[in-house]
Amino acid sequence: MHILVITGNPKKEGSLATLTEEAARGASEGGAEVEMIRLADADIACCRFCLKCFNDIGPDIAACAQKDDMAEILPKVKEADGFILSCPISSGHQNAYMKIFEERCILTLCRPTGSVLWVTGVPESRITYKKRYAVTITTAGVIPNSWRLAFNGPARAMASMAKNVFNAEIVGRLFAGRLIYRRLSKREKRRAYRLGGKLAAAIKAGA
Repeated sequence: MHILVITGNPKKEGSLATLTEEAARGASEGGAEVEMIRLADADIACCRFCLKCFNDIGPDIAACAQKDDMAEILPKVKEADGFILSCPISSGHQNAYMKIFEERCILTLCRPTGSVLWVTGVPESRITYKKRYAVTITTAGVIPNSWRLAFNGPARAMASMAKNVFNAEIVGRLFAGRLIYRRLSKREKRRAYRLGGKLAAAIKAGA
């Protein structure tokens, strides 16, 4: 049971780092092998939209014109059983690290063979040979917890990537807001830990 932590957090300490680590600890103590990928430390270039991946229909992981750390990360995504996806909210959106990562995943891990109504060329996952599971963690500097449904775009984006690209079911989400003005509560840390345990349990149950 292998869980991949993918974080867009540029900071190694702070609220998001703490929540991500607590979720990873919960997953580990739930019996999972946990590996963390910090996108800020990886060499991942912006997508050039050259369409090399679009035209590489056959393999589970399409060819990419760029030679960087995605060549090592994509096979790990394919083999993982679950994901902890964490990202700070930046102006209501995913930050650049997570957005670039998502763009580089969409057609390397999806084929443009789907359709919606009359629209063809819609990406559909290449790696549907097994079910995976995921949780999301997001933090905000000024957005209060009570506003999370309206302003938690990154959680929705990461959930969409998990479902449509990684073939993963979302089994939990955590949002912590207004963190410029306060510290994380013990309750939020416990929730993050339980989130990791819930992810490990979902993988076991689905195996």
